[in-house]
Amino acid sequence: MSAKGSAPRKWSVRCAAAGAAAMLLTGCGGGDGGGDGKATALDESQVAALLPDQDAMPGWKRSGESSTAPMNSLAKSTICPNKGHAGCEESSYMGSVSFQREDREASVRFWLVAFEDEKAADAAYDVLWKATARTNGREKADLGTVGDERDARSGPQGYSGAHSVTGQMRVGTTVLWAATDAPSEAKLDKGLAKDLAALFAQRSQQAQDGDEPSAQLGS
Repeated sequence: MSAKGSAPRKWSVRCAAAGAAAMLLTGCGGGDGGGDGKATALDESQVAALLPDQDAMPGWKRSGESSTAPMNSLAKSTICPNKGHAGCEESSYMGSVSFQREDREASVRFWLVAFEDEKAADAAYDVLWKATARTNGREKADLGTVGDERDARSGPQGYSGAHSVTGQMRVGTTVLWAATDAPSEAKLDKGLAKDLAALFAQRSQQAQDGDEPSAQLGS
């Protein structure tokens, strides 16, 4: 069962104090989504802008270029590999970007689906979460109170001993995923996973509020 916020988009005041040690969200001025943030359909350029960039991730190096594209049949088969591409109804765009920490001890992936309205995103959330939970570990993880809905799983990643935390959130008209991987369970930073989720959710809210996404991780 997905955790839903009791007051939509009130969560964004968390921008001032994300959870991991020495990692704070900054860039929380105008358009931070404080109070009742908007739920607005995003165009392709807004989806591209809300993906974290190099400035938003100090101490991390982007792994290749970010990607933004309309939700065509190929994209739907990747994001919604269910019969009839369930969960992708009334979706409009997808986007993704990856980073590796400079010490190479962790990597991060962000991806999202933008929907035509909040109702469509809400209806898709649980369908998409079933696929996320099935493939991303069995242990529940905590994302705090970020987003209108949020869930997370932690567990082994592949057969090399690597571990990951994968979080899924809904913010207005978007469904977002943030995942962090580490070479071993001992090196997996679950607090960082909460910070990444808050960062991504904040940038989505800023975009839906009509502002230039500016939230970033900083020391």
